[in-house]
Amino acid sequence: MDFWKTIFGLARRKAIGPPLAVLSVISATLVFFLLPTYYVSTASMVLTTPATGGTLSADPTKPLGLTNPLLQFSDGLRVTAGILILSMNTPEVAAELGVVPDGPTQIVINDGRTNPDLLGISTNGPFVYVEVQSRSAAAAQDVVLRAKQRIRRELANRQQALKAPRSTFITVVDVVPSSVPTAKISGKLTAAGATMFLVLFGGLSIVYGVTQLRGGRRRPPQGGPVEAARDEREAQEEQAWEAAGAGRESGSTTPVADQPLVTRHASPVSDSGEGPFQDDSAGLVVVVDDDEPQDPSDTVVFTRVGWRDERK
Repeated sequence: MDFWKTIFGLARRKAIGPPLAVLSVISATLVFFLLPTYYVSTASMVLTTPATGGTLSADPTKPLGLTNPLLQFSDGLRVTAGILILSMNTPEVAAELGVVPDGPTQIVINDGRTNPDLLGISTNGPFVYVEVQSRSAAAAQDVVLRAKQRIRRELANRQQALKAPRSTFITVVDVVPSSVPTAKISGKLTAAGATMFLVLFGGLSIVYGVTQLRGGRRRPPQGGPVEAARDEREAQEEQAWEAAGAGRESGSTTPVADQPLVTRHASPVSDSGEGPFQDDSAGLVVVVDDDEPQDPSDTVVFTRVGWRDERK
């Protein structure tokens, strides 16, 4: 909790908070404009059967009835779409389309699971979805067009290789034609926001560390001259109290030998109930130092140290 209080306190300082805020905004702006802009173009297609269906009558004089291709979506079409998707996701096809690994252009071909508009219906229909990202809008649209042509050619070649009747060939129909490339800036915004946070928080952390180091240097080390003088003073006071206690227990007003303290007078217990020690039957002993000049205006403070309890 103290860490965050210190951080907020540093941020409120005019010499720290505003300059760091300006620096973080400048850094985020530079990152936003230095990162390349990617353009996205997409296309959605569906596989359909001809109106005569997927079979051919053996007797030309007895043709089969016509059907609505939109009512003939079956598992066979979904399997065919899956075959096309797998064949289009090979490195050879990507190189043919002008897409290289780690290059400026990337392509995605699937059944629409990456498209929010097709996500709910992609499992019910034989969709083929193409998405291209590129640093150039023209390159993105060009790759989408070439991918659509490559899909149609791949479907025709496979049906011809299987010697399927041409009247039963499956066709590819555009559901959504190639879209106009649009700029995608979500990645740039994310990078700019992360840069702003890192610069601001990193700067405050550095200032906090420097402040802690300076505070540690200014703090006197333990066991130094100040500590030694305080310990010596406390030891002298303790000896003075012990000397006063020894004189009080012996009933004498003379101090212990070799002590630089002397008893000036002993006051009897006050019967009027005044004073801090009226409940103690023993006399009060005032201990002063002969080496120091005495001032009649000095105030003597009495403190109970518990000798009566020790005698018990």
